[in-house]
Amino acid sequence: MALLKSAGDLLALGHDCVLRGDFSNANEKYTEAARKFAKQGDMMGAGVASSMAAVIAIGNQMSYPLAYRIASQSLNSLGNFTVKVGLRDVSAPQLAAELVLLGDEIELLANYPMNPLGHKEKAQALQALAMRFKTQLGGQVLVIPELFTKVVTTGDSKAIPLMAMAEEEFGKCFILYDPKAAAEHYQSARLWWMQAGRQDMADAASINVRLYGRSARCWFCGREVSGEGIHFLSMPSDLTELLKKTGEGSALPAFDPASKSIYACKGCHGAVFRLADDIALRRTQELEQRIAVQLNEIRAKIRNFGPRGT
Repeated sequence: MALLKSAGDLLALGHDCVLRGDFSNANEKYTEAARKFAKQGDMMGAGVASSMAAVIAIGNQMSYPLAYRIASQSLNSLGNFTVKVGLRDVSAPQLAAELVLLGDEIELLANYPMNPLGHKEKAQALQALAMRFKTQLGGQVLVIPELFTKVVTTGDSKAIPLMAMAEEEFGKCFILYDPKAAAEHYQSARLWWMQAGRQDMADAASINVRLYGRSARCWFCGREVSGEGIHFLSMPSDLTELLKKTGEGSALPAFDPASKSIYACKGCHGAVFRLADDIALRRTQELEQRIAVQLNEIRAKIRNFGPRGT
């Protein structure tokens, strides 16, 4: 039996390691096979082994888009070739396309916009990525999620949550300027999340639909505003029955009888709290002055009762 394994043997051993889920040894076998293929002048064999090493290396770098792009470029260099990944035979161009999409997804989801324009641009990018998953992969089962996370998903399935997130980003874009429009986008997101089977995310979107779609009348200035928690807030208060009757006939509520709170637009709410802060600061300063006077008096008494000569 030969002690030194050929390049072909090492490539086969790499495939066996992948089947066992031993990705570390698989990477070593593929890397050594690539070196031996290249030494023999078999550049196609070297390219296949190198490509497989790059694909398997993703297992330790699943949150790094660059790892996906490196593997995709390596696969593209093989042309219309079929590679063996676990139990599946996949065309190199198909796997390369999947890797590009997955890398783009990771990079896009790691982007956290800081302004409405940024949210709009991310929403549009998410929609475009969802369409790419549908058109390029469609009902095909993705290789990488199945290989490393044992999750079976298709291009169509990947597109659905991306559409939900796109609607949420559109919602964030409108929150400051048109909360009713934001509520509509969150309602669309809720439907997408339900289609994706994510009831938790659908419930979270429903909360935003309720908050941003809700309108009230400011108790202080009478301004009618939409967007609870953003453009108007509730404030605990004591209301008599007479005061409650003052809101009768108004299309929008100015208070919540259940929580015994009044509604205040963001402007009035901020003014009240700033006034409260100013009053609290003045009271604190007055108290500090009184304490300082008392401390001086105590120090004087201590000096007076200090040691005296006999």
